Amino acid sequence: MNWDEVGAIGQVLGSIAVFITLGYLASQVRYARREVQRSISQSRADAVRELLLNRANDERLTALNSKANAGLGGQPLAFVTALMQRAGLTEVEAYTLFSEQMAWWNYRSQVIAYIDELPEGERIQFDEAIRRFFGHPVANLWYATLKPTLSPEAVRYVDDVIARPG
Repeated sequence: MNWDEVGAIGQVLGSIAVFITLGYLASQVRYARREVQRSISQSRADAVRELLLNRANDERLTALNSKANAGLGGQPLAFVTALMQRAGLTEVEAYTLFSEQMAWWNYRSQVIAYIDELPEGERIQFDEAIRRFFGHPVANLWYATLKPTLSPEAVRYVDDVIARPG
């Protein structure tokens, strides 16, 4: 074997290495893009959950929103009206529960978006928590009244979990 043949083999191996490297880089770019999307989604969900919990924990803010809504001719949400009629809550109390339920939904829907990435044990635990949570009358009423406005993928997942025997 002469040096020309060795050089040709080296060029072929170098070309193969370049293609392998490009394939690896493409997969890393896809992975990084997915992680950035997940991070943005997580940040958004965390901010919304924080805002909702702030409203649930601040009676004054809830009362202001309720008063402004009524003053502007708005009607209470169906969930709020149902709680006022069936449970005897005030509008402020009902809106407080609404905000708390929305915060929980935000958490759950964020997990559902990446449910396939949970380890099996955590997924089983998460599904059982969904069954327990939506077995609660307040959560069940909230879910029933807001279901048409929620993420269809998350609703489908929750409905499947609830339908499965626990």
